[in-house]
Amino acid sequence: MVCSVCKKNMATHRIENEGGEVFLCDDCFERLGAAAEYGADPGLFVSFMGIEGEAERRCPVCGTTLSRYSATGLVGCAHCYDVFRDELLPSIRRIHGRPVHVGKHPLGDGKFFELLEERKRLRSELERAVKENRMKDAERLNRDIREISKILHRGDFEGGEDE
Repeated sequence: MVCSVCKKNMATHRIENEGGEVFLCDDCFERLGAAAEYGADPGLFVSFMGIEGEAERRCPVCGTTLSRYSATGLVGCAHCYDVFRDELLPSIRRIHGRPVHVGKHPLGDGKFFELLEERKRLRSELERAVKENRMKDAERLNRDIREISKILHRGDFEGGEDE
């Protein structure tokens, strides 16, 4: 846990009373902790020091905050996806293309998987073309990859079984 005041050092002290709780590192505890031990409201420290205590949303299951997700790129549990849905969807779409998991399918089954394999093959060919400095081939390959990606993203392919 990080210190609630300086947000730099690891917290080694936890102060709790009716007003809430504050986590302090040794340095901040020396400066502020004595007052809290004598009954001052920890929430008062938070507001006095300009710390936003509970203003940030937290996952009710694991306690992860949005700022922690932003810093690490990781959510704490499956419930975080519901709690932070609006904030996570743009990232999920950008990374995965679709916000809904469609499951795994064996490769080579239907037009969709043929397109995936073709895009994979074109990408490796593109890498070779760039390494060999064949820029016209690289442009053509890149254009083909973009077209396949558009088709996959739109979903307007023949998704039936191989004929």
